[in-house]
Amino acid sequence: MKILASDFDETIFYLEKKEQTIKNIEAIRKFVDLGNIFCIITGRNYSDLKILIDKYKIPYTYLICEDGAKIFNNVDYCLDTVLLKKEDIEKIIYILNENNCDYYLDDGYNKTFNYNDCVKIVINCTNDKEKEVIINKIKGKINVNIYASRFHINIINKIVNKEKALKKLFNLENLDLSLLKVIGDNANDYEMLKTFDGGIIRNHHPKLDNLHKKEYETLKEYIEELMLN
Repeated sequence: MKILASDFDETIFYLEKKEQTIKNIEAIRKFVDLGNIFCIITGRNYSDLKILIDKYKIPYTYLICEDGAKIFNNVDYCLDTVLLKKEDIEKIIYILNENNCDYYLDDGYNKTFNYNDCVKIVINCTNDKEKEVIINKIKGKINVNIYASRFHINIINKIVNKEKALKKLFNLENLDLSLLKVIGDNANDYEMLKTFDGGIIRNHHPKLDNLHKKEYETLKEYIEELMLN
């Protein structure tokens, strides 16, 4: 048996490359049909991810959402949640309002106004320089995990990242970490790619360059290689 944890956007799913997305999903189906475990690990929230999973009929054994703040099994039961601290949220919101940022709170499923069930703060921003300014303002005052994606700045609890979420999942489900392979393309995949064996999508974030992992054109290519070994 093999266990594969894969990033979602630009690894499994391509917004503008439907044909490649379908080929990746076909490879996932073959992988799962052979009795292997497949985990989707993403910065997306559960509801957003499930729309695409249902549309494309993507098989999975586990879902790790919000970069690790929410963990689900194959019947979508939530195994674990890590909330943002209320005091951190209050401090962050003050900074965001002071800088006229467009943002929302996310409870792992939907937007929320409740500080007590928030797992992530999402700031809408596409300008790289503006992202850097906002990140530095928050980093200098509050100890959280904050990073930029293509269209957003994402803020989660300081103890949350994809590597830690995978370790937690394997502990909860009594899985063997030595069987784990991972693949991804973005900066939020760095910790899991550094810690676990796996590959990197060729078109990836520069932060991943220093990991010196083998590169793959597509997830399909990686899965096909994995099934041969």
